[in-house]
Amino acid sequence: MANVTTYKGITGNIRLIFTKWGIFIVIYTLIGVLYNTAPPHFPPLAFSAAALHSWVQYSISILLWPLSLWHPTFSVAKWPAGSTH
Repeated sequence: MANVTTYKGITGNIRLIFTKWGIFIVIYTLIGVLYNTAPPHFPPLAFSAAALHSWVQYSISILLWPLSLWHPTFSVAKWPAGSTH
């Protein structure tokens, strides 16, 4: 068996950033923040239901930003040209 060193706490989190997966996660998150959100890139910090809703929407938009690149050929509201429906 190989000796595996495990790190806990903040040390483990910092070391994770400098792995292949850590760099991927950082780049993915930065693209999500900069590409899929409007300036100032952060929702308001008020303590209200509206602010909580904004933060939930913000988190979802960052995690699922690649879906913003998908443009379906047709949808229920828009049929292809030449269709009789």
